[in-house]
Amino acid sequence: MKRSLLALALLLAATPACLAHGPKIGEHGGPQTDAGSFHVEAVAKDLTLDVYLNDHAAKPVASAGFKGVAILKAADGKPVRIPLAPASDNKLTGVAPSPLPAELEGAVQITTQTGSTVQGKFGEHEH
Repeated sequence: MKRSLLALALLLAATPACLAHGPKIGEHGGPQTDAGSFHVEAVAKDLTLDVYLNDHAAKPVASAGFKGVAILKAADGKPVRIPLAPASDNKLTGVAPSPLPAELEGAVQITTQTGSTVQGKFGEHEH
């Protein structure tokens, strides 16, 4: 009985931390991670990188006035730097100098319209 209560207490104590993180795959099919007060989803298609911004309630955040940079591992394994600019609604877009793999690895840094920055990591660096 004591073990059951201890196990239940540990499970309940861990639950809020688990709920704080968004799903690992975003609504556009790309990996999603936390970046400050946002969920950031990255979707790569050949040379194009789309980064979607949502708040922690999964509501889109307008990207107007935002900018960013992604540093990701390209398909050839070399790091590439991709400047990101607002594209539409809650999306920032950039073009890589070489093709990007479907499985992204690296980081995205977003600068908000107020000048604050947040960072999200993808791939083996995720938590």
